[in-house]
Amino acid sequence: MPLPDGRIPIPLSAHAADLVDRDAAAILDYLERRPQVTDVGAVASTVLRTRRLRKHRAVLRASDRVELIDALRSLAAGEEHRLVTRATSGGPGRIAFVFPGQGSQWPSMGVEAYKRLPVYRTEVDDCAAEFAAQGLASPLDYLLAAEGAQTMDFSQVQIQGAQFVHGIALARVWRSCGVLPDITVGHSLGEIGAAYAAGAITRSVAVGVVAARATLLDTLTGPYRVAVLGVTPDDAREVIAGTAGWVELSVVNSPTSVAVSGETDAVAAAVATVAARGVFAREIEMWFPAHTTALTPLRAELDALLPAGEFSETPVQFVGSATAGVVPAGTDFAEYWYHNLRSTVRFDRAVLTALECGATTFVELSAHPALLFAMGDVLDAHPDPGPTVVVGSGRRDEPLTDRLSANVATVALSDAGYRWEDVVGEPATALPDFPFAPMRAEHLWAAPEPLPPIAGITVGTQYWEPVSVAPAADVRAAAVVDLGAAELASRLRDALGAHDRVEEVAPQRADLLVVVAPALADDDAVVAAARLADAVDAGLLTYAEGVANTVWLVTVRAERLPQGDDPTLPGQAALAAMHRSIGFEHPDRDFRHLDLPAGDFDAALAVDVLLGTEDVVIRADAAHRRVLRDERAAAPPWPREVFDDVVVTGGAGVVGRHFARALVERGARRIVLLSRHGVDDGVIAELAAGRDVEIVAPRCDVTDPGRLAAVAAEFAGPGASLVVHAAGAATIGPAAGLTGAAVRESCAAKISGLAALTETWPLRGDARLLLCSSVSGLWGGSGHAAYAAANRLLDVAAERQRAAGRSCTSVRWGLWPGTGVIAAGEVERVERSGLTAMVPDRAVDVALRDHVGDPVVFAADARRLRVFLGTTEPPPPDDARDADLAGLDATGAVHAALGAVLKLADTTGLDVEASLLDLGVDSLLAIDLRRKLKTATGQNVPLAVILGGVTTTELIRRVKDSGNRALSRD
Repeated sequence: MPLPDGRIPIPLSAHAADLVDRDAAAILDYLERRPQVTDVGAVASTVLRTRRLRKHRAVLRASDRVELIDALRSLAAGEEHRLVTRATSGGPGRIAFVFPGQGSQWPSMGVEAYKRLPVYRTEVDDCAAEFAAQGLASPLDYLLAAEGAQTMDFSQVQIQGAQFVHGIALARVWRSCGVLPDITVGHSLGEIGAAYAAGAITRSVAVGVVAARATLLDTLTGPYRVAVLGVTPDDAREVIAGTAGWVELSVVNSPTSVAVSGETDAVAAAVATVAARGVFAREIEMWFPAHTTALTPLRAELDALLPAGEFSETPVQFVGSATAGVVPAGTDFAEYWYHNLRSTVRFDRAVLTALECGATTFVELSAHPALLFAMGDVLDAHPDPGPTVVVGSGRRDEPLTDRLSANVATVALSDAGYRWEDVVGEPATALPDFPFAPMRAEHLWAAPEPLPPIAGITVGTQYWEPVSVAPAADVRAAAVVDLGAAELASRLRDALGAHDRVEEVAPQRADLLVVVAPALADDDAVVAAARLADAVDAGLLTYAEGVANTVWLVTVRAERLPQGDDPTLPGQAALAAMHRSIGFEHPDRDFRHLDLPAGDFDAALAVDVLLGTEDVVIRADAAHRRVLRDERAAAPPWPREVFDDVVVTGGAGVVGRHFARALVERGARRIVLLSRHGVDDGVIAELAAGRDVEIVAPRCDVTDPGRLAAVAAEFAGPGASLVVHAAGAATIGPAAGLTGAAVRESCAAKISGLAALTETWPLRGDARLLLCSSVSGLWGGSGHAAYAAANRLLDVAAERQRAAGRSCTSVRWGLWPGTGVIAAGEVERVERSGLTAMVPDRAVDVALRDHVGDPVVFAADARRLRVFLGTTEPPPPDDARDADLAGLDATGAVHAALGAVLKLADTTGLDVEASLLDLGVDSLLAIDLRRKLKTATGQNVPLAVILGGVTTTELIRRVKDSGNRALSRD
């Protein structure tokens, strides 16, 4: 639901404070150039999709475009604004709801909340019904009193009932905004609300305790007063000793805030004494001496008034000020509430107890702050309170909903796990061309004659770079499994056996399992797909069902390096893609890939690779790893004549329709849309509207040679100038249940369909072939074994087409919006893994160009992208300063490496308890940090650790412990 003021929150954050302002300026510029964008919810949804929560944070609240622009302008200028809240995150912590006692209440204090907040009103009405059911005066009389009413006009049941109801109704509002308590803290009367909000007592019992307490105190109403004094407890006792008449210390709120209760004249004299010292002193609206010895004789009377009840077990810890501790289930009920009324309130100690229980955020539930100063005073006096947030729920001199919403925003900003989506509401359609969050500018590679950037789209180019293979450190229990390449398996088994760090064991006992792929040496992708399907039916993938911690697949010619390498073998490539996908289904185990050349290779180097942790290709006795660079190399757009006569397979699908629309806009003269079920006439009419283009859509399954030949004879014409091959199907599911039929189905349209089309449909000599592949073929994906194999086969088919002299590009796409080849549930799962839906027109624009090789085109969530990429990483920048890191101890190395990647000359002020993410170490910087730590310490720190919330202190400890283990082995 929206915030209490009805405005929509828009959170912005960055790893540096100035970047938050820059982000606001970029969004402001976007809106000012697009007056048609008026939906604040769409802006909020788009921000949530394109940004992650970082250390320096701000949230804007807006109900319309005018408020949003005004708030953005102030934030961009670094100015204060009533609808902007700033914060810097602290460490992870728990939230405490704090319920004050009497002193801050007034008649009609609930009028605005009752009128404007349905959640508040519901809770109030439910409580009022409970008061009525017990025959008690209604708290609504006080809570919703007419203007001008005086507190003395009401009974204690009405006053204290209203205070109780107001607090728990505000708690209900906070909960509805996604702020949930882990702890509740009560102060005097507020202990009843705290116990109820924690779930320790029921509503009916809580109302009964309020009534018993108030009824007893009503009998003590008389010439008594209560005053708050800004002095220490010892100073208060000194003042009491020097005051004529009866007065007692009744409350200790903090080291410098107490309350005294007693006779009217004595309390007034104490106030005068303290005020004369220039110190805060004020009487409050209470006419009974609670928390004093005056209650001692009334124990039996209170017991008679209290309802039968008990404290229940609850996951929310209830901390009371009567005992200053967590109240356990089973605590004597009557005894507790007697001490609640009789004993000195030790709120100071209750706050410390909540702090010890992990509270870092304190939310006071009252109409006007009564305890914020006290909580701040207690925390300030603590030697190490850590980062804390202390807020109220309203102020008497401000509109309740405005103050409440600002404070909800403050708490939400301090909580990295806060679900902004729940407050923003149903996701709106992402706004096109929306600016991305500003990041640290860093050039990782050169890009002469660049392709103009396509906002929101990454165009990756695959490269192979040499990599040094570190010698093995651990002794591994290893076994080799031969799936059909006996000679290669024997050679690897001999080389592993000769290694001094390897112990040969049976496969079922192996910690390291080396699986040698079957030959699958067919050059034709269609034949390779059929053989792979047969092998799956024969149990090819059962090797993955073992328990080895590391499973290596060894292939031959599954990859092709650009300089003089043998062509890729499609079956080997497809199996490697399946292996990567299987790895995603076993996150607790490492699935790695070693690809070898045909013929001889360096067996010792291969064994070193197998004892390492990185996917490697060996060629010419050297190791190489795959890198993916966002290198916008020259990729000129196609000339207009390429669009003369276009054939689109999968023409009724999501991708096919996106291409058809883009081709019409580019002036295509004739488009043939091939699909099994045809294309609706209305869709064709919409595509062609107002354009000089012929669009035909015959029903044609490209896997049916006879039907394809008949359609070609009728519709092909002299020759296609462009073929967009978007036909495809996918079987998504665990590899353990994969069948050969599923592999055949996934490969049918993509592989057999392409072969049939290029053999049957006439093509111009300069025709372009654009094949729609997927990043699954390159990276794999959980449940994508068959789908990944089909797409990798398509990539190899593109390589074969180029070898035959055709202009052919296989675009490895990320995620398209909507559902098509994969279903809605799988789309959601892919999005959670890091890929996000591309903007179709931008994606198509990238594809309709002359690329060198097969580009990888995707949009992604930077928070999760590296996890999805696996070993496909951009190369780290060349940094000569790495040499200066060598020889440092763990602490020095971590600080020096962090300083280098974050561009900090001095790291002494670094928050060592903040996560590296909050310090600004994003996925790219994490790669650089890992490399620098390797240089300095020799330790390989996994990216998952760096990007998983580790702090500087934890990273130092990990590096130190890893080094100690290495020394002990040596």
